[in-house]
Amino acid sequence: MKKLFNRLAIFLAVILFTGACSKESNLKPTLEDRISQDVNLKKAIDNATDLYTSLSREYVQTAAQNSELELLANKINNKTATAADYARVQQIVGMPYDEFIGKVRNFALSLNDLAKSNPELAKMDAAQAQKVLTKAIDSNPELRSSLGKTLVINGKAEKCPLRDICNLAVTLTKMFAGDAICAAINVTTIPVVGGLLCSLVLNLGAGLLTAICNALPC
Repeated sequence: MKKLFNRLAIFLAVILFTGACSKESNLKPTLEDRISQDVNLKKAIDNATDLYTSLSREYVQTAAQNSELELLANKINNKTATAADYARVQQIVGMPYDEFIGKVRNFALSLNDLAKSNPELAKMDAAQAQKVLTKAIDSNPELRSSLGKTLVINGKAEKCPLRDICNLAVTLTKMFAGDAICAAINVTTIPVVGGLLCSLVLNLGAGLLTAICNALPC
């Protein structure tokens, strides 16, 4: 009888343990866990950094021409820009227009991919999104380490100026997130379903874009 009782106890214990493991394995990863492993976040920062380090140092350091650049972007998006307007954009940003808009496009595409893989972000206000993104970065030591590396900009080492880099990339994306970027996508035959990228700022909101930047380390 004692042996039978022991066997029954072991049998029940195995069932309970198996059930607990099954429940645990069925738990879905949290939004923070998903974002922490999402390559699109790292890709967005890499593309923002590539854009930033390619821009004219004068523009980056003063951004005094932002108002003029915004007017030029509006003309380009409204299809009223002249050849002189495109030349002026090139003069301000310090690189050929096609190269510049391609780098802005790459940043916008990676943000678009991040938003598509984590649609919950679009339903949050900026404070909620920043909290989620900060936790996501903190929970991935490898990601945090790579984002916190010192960058060499114009020959000078700067300790992780990622927020400034990201915010400037967001500013440029907001300016050109219309026909300017869409035209660049059509030229390079990059498929974007439903034109989400063309209305990226309207879909995500400027506050959420800024929240992504402010969640970065340093």
